[in-house]
Amino acid sequence: MESVAHSSRAFDAAHDPFDDGRALQDRLQVHCFGCGTLNERGLHIKSRWDGDEFVCIWQPRPEHIGFPGYVYGGTIASVVDCHAIWASVSMYCREAGHDLNSGPPPFHVVTGSLRVNYLKPALVAQALELRARIVAQGERKSIVACSVRQGSVECATAEVITVRVKALG
Repeated sequence: MESVAHSSRAFDAAHDPFDDGRALQDRLQVHCFGCGTLNERGLHIKSRWDGDEFVCIWQPRPEHIGFPGYVYGGTIASVVDCHAIWASVSMYCREAGHDLNSGPPPFHVVTGSLRVNYLKPALVAQALELRARIVAQGERKSIVACSVRQGSVECATAEVITVRVKALG
């Protein structure tokens, strides 16, 4: 797999001609539970590029509780999963010259592997900040590293392998 840092595929997100300032999920609306704006019961994450990091600030709701007062670990994994997928979709769209405002890309990106390391409990009452980076990218697979924080406390780290597949239909 080719490293993004050593690739001609690296980009400067601050000068992305396809970035109109809106979260990617607002530019391409889908029904996904984690990220879909069209799913009224979903998590509704919002992800944006900030330099070479893909950032999401997400506020858990009371129903995302695990142990009293803390976010259920599976919910954290879901938020990380969708955030990493969007980072990968965005990178592949840039490479293909596909603007998400023009509609869905001619491919999908799915999760090949998701590994979450839980470091500290995350409070339901406080927003989570996710920061993801593409650490390697090939023609079909990407490796996305993600950190989940609440303030100065790192609650979890994750590695997500994403896979680009042909669009259905």
